[in-house]
Parts: sequence; structure tokens; C-alpha cells
Amino acid sequence: MRMLIRVLVAGLLVATPALGEDKSAEKPAPPKPAPALAEAFKDMSGTWSCSGSMDNPQAPGTQVKTKTEMKISPAVDGFAYTGAWKSEKNAAMPAGAKGTMQWGYDTSRNKLVEMGFDNMGSAWQGASDGEKDGKTVWMEEGVMMGQPMKSRTTVTRKSPKEITLMTEIETKPGAWQKMGEDTCKKK
Repeated sequence: MRMLIRVLVAGLLVATPALGEDKSAEKPAPPKPAPALAEAFKDMSGTWSCSGSMDNPQAPGTQVKTKTEMKISPAVDGFAYTGAWKSEKNAAMPAGAKGTMQWGYDTSRNKLVEMGFDNMGSAWQGASDGEKDGKTVWMEEGVMMGQPMKSRTTVTRKSPKEITLMTEIETKPGAWQKMGEDTCKKK
């Protein structure tokens, strides 16, 4: 009997401090999106109207005018962003073009990351060190028109309601050729 009483008393002594503890104080703060992601996508949510030009692959050396609408929104509580775009028909893209992208942050590499797909069979993924001096430079690899490609996209923030997008492709190691440039304004 003494042994049973000792076990019960010991159990009460161990359990008693736990009875008075405030469980709400133990809850860790919820995680927050990476500051680099929040900075890169500050003011980016919404609908953007873009106009510019791009190389015409059907007539090398010529440019064709482009008009695109792009929509960007936060996802998964701000830990990612999603985007969809649609370009009007033009000489380079008689059927028009549309695509989707996702952006997030890779904490193991301390880099912004992206992935995208379009209706012409292109797919790419990329990474960026984040915004510096109003510019975010994305280094991308993927496939375009059935061919492997490396590209570089520079997003320059002119104001909270205006950005420029410049896309370049790597023609040979270290040699970049401008493919297109757009000025986008938030609606």
C-alpha cells in the first residue's frame, strides 16, 4: 500500500506544475513569408496591362508589337504568388499566347524561385537573389519551342503602378540577346 501511495504522490508532484501552466504562452508565433519575397512582390498583386515588342522568330531581325494582360495574386498566406498572362495575337504568335507562373522563396538556398508554363509548350524554372536597386533579375532554364534554353528576365520597378520586363536569351555561354521588353501599368 505504501508503494502505491508513493507512486500516486510522485505522480501528483510531477503533474501539479503542469496543471497551472498557461498553454497559450507555449504557442510559437506562426511563420512569416521571407522578407525577400515580400519585397519583390510588394505592390505586384493586381491586374497589369503591358505593351512592348519582341523578336519575331518567323522573320528574324524584325520586331513585333505586343499587348499583354497579367494578373498576380498572393497564395498560401503570402508564402507564394501566382500569375497568369495572356497576349493578344500578333505576327509572331498568330494564335496569341497565355501562360501561368508561380513564385516563392527557397530558404535552403536563400533565393526567390519561379516556375512557369505556356500554351506553346514552353516550361521554365528560375531563381533570383531578390530585388536590388529596384530591379529583380531572374536566371531561368527550360525549354522554348522544343529547344533547351537559358533566359534572363529583369523586372524594373518604376513606381508602385509601373514596371518594365526585359527578357533575354543566352545565344552562347555568356552572350545574351534581347528577346523582348514590355512596360506594364497596374489597372
